[in-house]
Amino acid sequence: MNSATIIIAIILLLPASQQSSDGLERKVLSYNPTYEFWFFMPTGRPDHVSKNVEEAYWAARTKGGVCYTNVWFYCKTGIKIEE
Repeated sequence: MNSATIIIAIILLLPASQQSSDGLERKVLSYNPTYEFWFFMPTGRPDHVSKNVEEAYWAARTKGGVCYTNVWFYCKTGIKIEE
């Protein structure tokens, strides 16, 4: 196989999850129980975390977590969380 074939194969094997159609940064919700505040990984803090989002976080924290772009959703499934 030549190098062009290998490069094309690698590009085709990249997971689709790494490609974002709207260019929004996906932030993963986290909680600091010591100081009792919500924050995003890799950086930042949400303005407000609704009760539904809190409940979704506690239910999904070991199953992929809760993410935010411009809406709240489950990181693993992509299902939207109603605020």
